[in-house]
Amino acid sequence: MNKDFALTLWRADLVRFALDDRHLKTGKAVIANQSGWLRRYHGLQHLGFLFAEIEAQADQISDLPRLTYAAWFHDAIYKSWRNDNEQRSADWAQAALVDMGATSDLASRVHSLILATADHAGGGIDADDALFLDMDCAILGTAPDAYDQYARQVRAEHLWAPPQSYKKGRAAFLTRQLQRERLFHTAAYQDRFEAQARANMQRELAKLTR
Repeated sequence: MNKDFALTLWRADLVRFALDDRHLKTGKAVIANQSGWLRRYHGLQHLGFLFAEIEAQADQISDLPRLTYAAWFHDAIYKSWRNDNEQRSADWAQAALVDMGATSDLASRVHSLILATADHAGGGIDADDALFLDMDCAILGTAPDAYDQYARQVRAEHLWAPPQSYKKGRAAFLTRQLQRERLFHTAAYQDRFEAQARANMQRELAKLTR
């Protein structure tokens, strides 16, 4: 997904949810952030994947505005060397949505869901949250070549990290994930992605630790 198409989607969502982003200021800022040169994975490609998943699962979603704007904002602020990206993104989303005319309740629901992406294992507060969290980490269960590309992209986002430090941190992340009883919260995503996700992560972990 390129920036022009992303802005077209942003405009469409403003109409669909009756919001007003004056001069498209917020939308342009969100899209610009996700188009940064260091956004090798957490960028417009990932955003496009999420929107495709939301559309495919639309009949399972009860709170479409929450998931839509969680998708737009959940990586709106992303610095790979910081550990407060979700908090900062959630705070921006909440303030921006209220400014665009959303109810404080919707803004709060989006804020809560974005915070949940800091630890996907938590599952959020309801079925919609669980579904979004599964969408967000579905890349783990894609075909081996797609997963390997994702792993390379994540490494590129951490180009500042020395090789051994990165390997240690990435291996710790993979180990934590593999120790979970289940990676996905919903039956649909577990059936589609669980087995392949475990195989992918075990393969990457073996490469990092050999």
